[in-house]
Amino acid sequence: MAIYTLEDKRTSILLIGGSRHTAEMAIRLRDHEIPFSIYLSLDDAHLFAYSDAPTLPPHLIPFSSVIVTNVSDVVIPPDIIMDCQPLAAELKVPLIHEVLEEFPSAIILCSTLACTATEIMHYIQDTHPVIGFGFLPGHTGTATVIELAKGLNASEQSLQTIEMLLNAMGYTCEIVEDRVGLVMPRILATLMNEAAFAVLEQIATKEDIDAAMKAGVNYPHGLLEWADTIGLDTVLSMLDALYAEYRQERYRPCILFRQYVRARWIGKAGGKGFYTYASGYA
Repeated sequence: MAIYTLEDKRTSILLIGGSRHTAEMAIRLRDHEIPFSIYLSLDDAHLFAYSDAPTLPPHLIPFSSVIVTNVSDVVIPPDIIMDCQPLAAELKVPLIHEVLEEFPSAIILCSTLACTATEIMHYIQDTHPVIGFGFLPGHTGTATVIELAKGLNASEQSLQTIEMLLNAMGYTCEIVEDRVGLVMPRILATLMNEAAFAVLEQIATKEDIDAAMKAGVNYPHGLLEWADTIGLDTVLSMLDALYAEYRQERYRPCILFRQYVRARWIGKAGGKGFYTYASGYA
């Protein structure tokens, strides 16, 4: 594996999956001049509009020049395979397996909003180091702090390599225990869930709840507005994973999240969530 150095651009990133989370991370990498490519599996039917030729979803169009649909077409072998999608481990692993077969020396940097790094390593039989991170769409793109968690069987060296990469991307890293949702995303999702229950139970309007949180505890956003920004599908994925892991009532998702996601009301990205927006890109 190439030694990490920003100066000679020897480190390369392979982003996998075609979600808006991938697109947001691609913007960060591009802005910090870190070389990357994006691998999309043609088996992911939801990514493409079927016509005479596959059509990229709108959020990926700006990156069409670095997108490949065959792993063997990746020009620079990646040092780091990055998965930003907030999915359960069993949904992540097939794509991770596919790219690891082509690039067996890469470190895996994986969103652990809905799983743990250790769980991913379990699925791949501890053959590759996995570092988890708390990538929240609509937040991490502009944030200065990001959480990292090492899989229990991953090496300290792999953690240090990832920390250097994220430092080069403008992040200060906080090392936390490898748990579903890490720290800030887990707490935030729980608060958003309480806010959604308050709406469901007609305790207050969504506007009043958000105003109270901003004025009362000096939050940068109202909780429901913030949920719309992150994506209600992402919040639901975190809550489902936390409830499955701990079986505690505080993580039981409010039915509004599930119903809104079923209706594709995922927040700003879709044009509608708890609030309505002028446009979306989901």
